[in-house]
Amino acid sequence: MDEEQVKLDALVIGGGPAGLSAACAMAGAGMEVGVLERGEFCGAKNVSGLLYTTVLSEILPDYLESAPLERPVTRRSLAFLDREAYWSVSFGSEAWCEKPYNHTHVVYRAQFDRWFAGQTEELGATLLEGMVVENLLYEGEGATKRPVGVQIRDDEPLYADVIVLADGANCMVTDRAINELNLSRGAQEQTWAVGVKQIISLPREKLEDRFNLEPNEGCAIDYIGVPFEGLVGGGFVYTGRESVVVGFAAKAETFKHNRVSPAQVMDAFIQHPAVRRYVQGGNLEEYSAHMIPESGYRAIPEMVGNHVMIAGDAAGLVNMSMYHEGSNHAMASGRAAGETAAVAREAGDFSKEALQPYVQKLRASFVMRDLSKYKDVPEVMDSVPELFSLYPSKVCSLLIDFFEVSLRSKAEVQKQAIQKFLSGVPKLKGIRDIWKVRKLI
Repeated sequence: MDEEQVKLDALVIGGGPAGLSAACAMAGAGMEVGVLERGEFCGAKNVSGLLYTTVLSEILPDYLESAPLERPVTRRSLAFLDREAYWSVSFGSEAWCEKPYNHTHVVYRAQFDRWFAGQTEELGATLLEGMVVENLLYEGEGATKRPVGVQIRDDEPLYADVIVLADGANCMVTDRAINELNLSRGAQEQTWAVGVKQIISLPREKLEDRFNLEPNEGCAIDYIGVPFEGLVGGGFVYTGRESVVVGFAAKAETFKHNRVSPAQVMDAFIQHPAVRRYVQGGNLEEYSAHMIPESGYRAIPEMVGNHVMIAGDAAGLVNMSMYHEGSNHAMASGRAAGETAAVAREAGDFSKEALQPYVQKLRASFVMRDLSKYKDVPEVMDSVPELFSLYPSKVCSLLIDFFEVSLRSKAEVQKQAIQKFLSGVPKLKGIRDIWKVRKLI
């Protein structure tokens, strides 16, 4: 190798939770690691939302002392929306108001990822931000073909013994590597959801009053119903310290089928009475969108090749069930990849066989177990579109009718309300849909 060429022990492509977790594990084991992030800084291309911190608490045990967390989520709610009516169920616990806060926080990823990157640097990793990786560099042919480095746009290539691909949902480098190394793709083609979010600032006192929160409490509300009619998806509202995150995620292809744009859906959602009351009078601080891999377990590709591992969203490790779990899976997979690389370095063997413990670690963890449990979620959501519009409307209508104050007898009101609720959906279909929806839980 030319003396001017730079070679490290490992390169990580992507400065999100998966890539930074991998870098922490490798740097902590004494490896020379470079993290290549295409954004201006780590987190520049990520959007805000919920963060589950079970894995983070193991990677960085003191994270609560310095991480830029907005509010712990001490109350969860599910809301059903009709055109003007709405109904919700809430639950929470006093235990969630105390450390570790049920390991659930609202975060602004631009802030959190920069902090996480700084922690990674302190462990010895090198951050290379604003670096666009165009492709991997390869040596060998056939079964011995392996990546040896990366080609960077408008810069010199970098070389490494092992590469962790963690370039997120928009994973063009990973996609090319799968083709180059002839890795198997998932049994199903990956499909995508579009996530759209607004951050709306509000004075702290007003926010806490509207959401009925104490100073160190927060809530997360999930919504399904009329604003998402015809789409496969739903909305959410999360509370920051002095701001509210409002957004939704829906299957990308359903926008085209229903001739509606994400912006139109966002407008309809944020103007619904159940949502408008939370954000009225606030200032729009940020409007962002993000692609989310949503096909789950059956679309996960082969995650290991010679000298390379795939982690996080790039591998499609997103749980699209009611838990909406992505960042925790990303950190778990990144850490497993980093730990595997450290062991491979000690053995001096980065072959595909030597890196298989990465996959074994994931299979033994909650990541693959949960993804396997919810492998039918995409099919269920596609086969029961009524879940996102008709059924929430019927629930709201039933409750409105049940509690209508009138001169009619309660028996008459209740009988008509139930008849109305049961109309329009064949009984057998309703039973089948209920049976299918259980797989989302």
